[in-house]
Amino acid sequence: MKKKWIAAIMTAAMVMTTLAGCGSSTGAATETDSTAAETQETEAADDSTAAGDVTLSLAFHYPEDFYEENIVPIVDEFKKLHPELKEVKFTTLSGASDEQQVTRLTGGQYEDVILVPSVLLASELPNYFAPLGDAAEMASKYYYGDYMQYEGQSYGIPIGIVYEGLLYNKTVLDTYCDGVVPKTLDELYADLEKCKENGITGIYTNAGSVWTMRYWDNLAITMSGDDDYANKILTDQTPWAEGSSLREADDILADFAKKGYVEPDVVTADQWDSSLTSLGGAKTAFMFTGTWALSQAQEHAEDLGLSADSIGFIPFPYKNDVSSDNKLRMRIAQDLFMGVNKNSENLELAKEFCAFFCENISLALGMNESMVDGGENQPDLAFLQDLDYVETYTSPAKDAKIQEMAGTAEIDVYSYDGYLLDYVMLPVMNGGEPQYDKLNELWGKNFQ
Repeated sequence: MKKKWIAAIMTAAMVMTTLAGCGSSTGAATETDSTAAETQETEAADDSTAAGDVTLSLAFHYPEDFYEENIVPIVDEFKKLHPELKEVKFTTLSGASDEQQVTRLTGGQYEDVILVPSVLLASELPNYFAPLGDAAEMASKYYYGDYMQYEGQSYGIPIGIVYEGLLYNKTVLDTYCDGVVPKTLDELYADLEKCKENGITGIYTNAGSVWTMRYWDNLAITMSGDDDYANKILTDQTPWAEGSSLREADDILADFAKKGYVEPDVVTADQWDSSLTSLGGAKTAFMFTGTWALSQAQEHAEDLGLSADSIGFIPFPYKNDVSSDNKLRMRIAQDLFMGVNKNSENLELAKEFCAFFCENISLALGMNESMVDGGENQPDLAFLQDLDYVETYTSPAKDAKIQEMAGTAEIDVYSYDGYLLDYVMLPVMNGGEPQYDKLNELWGKNFQ
């Protein structure tokens, strides 16, 4: 199965395979003491519902062929539980940006079950989506089940969870780096330097696409040792002060850019497919991302006539002296979320389908299932559980106020993180230093 759909997500034109809109109503009547004809009509309506007259609609960010291969079987299984369901009409959001998805929401024409745009403020969620349950209860059922929450209610269910770390090309490391798969930061630097000496891109950032950079802010959470580190920014007037984890994580990125370890063109957007080809084709050594991209990189390698086994994954080695007593932390991360149209004519059925869909789609997407109890993991990642120098963690929901403060400061920190290109990477690539004072100054607008 092909999973290289992220390239289509970021670059293809938006294609709609069905007219958008809510699912149809069952139209079932209630029997009364009126005429026999009315009773017969009511029974006919009930029979038609039982035979399957309900239609739901689903919008997802993968193309139609993915729907046929991976979503249709899920729909068929759901129909066995709900024979009143006739069909699930599918609309692909491939090529649609978050902003375009928001436009669909504000226009009032969107599907029963649909992706939740990550750019929405938490306070805006109830305007478009139905509450799916108490946030605390959702968090006990799903990893990150409470992330899309407002006033104690969750409005989104994660489609899967991933590990955050480095994809790497084993052939590159074997050929140029003496086969050293880095366990420490010093070993990572040594590999990157050898790659540079041999004309190989050390680490492909895709910085121009912006969304790819959020892993660096998450690295700050990892490095801090505080699972709730992101929320500390609410009261920190200088989050990029010397010695802060946010600055230390950004310093690593800045140093990689300064030393020429990153791709030459960090400005142009939509290089995702090119970056996977470069990694799969042994032209790049590393990429910092989530494990959802592992299968995509492996398929790119196969398309180039190389082995899928040449692509591996490791935790990001952000420190030295790593051992079973000084473990590397690795974040279990959320991915995208699905929500339910609050105006759906089949609201309860749509809620059930949303949960069923999210619980069953993860493995096909290259992710681990998000259920806290009984969720299945990708088999290629089982080895991570055996690394005695690695420990995993999850981070609690980010306070909705972070988005508001980021808007005031005009810094998309803990979001898409385009600020990293403008204030961290480009300054050092132009011979200067990261502009941490400027970042602190901008963030300080929230405390004036």
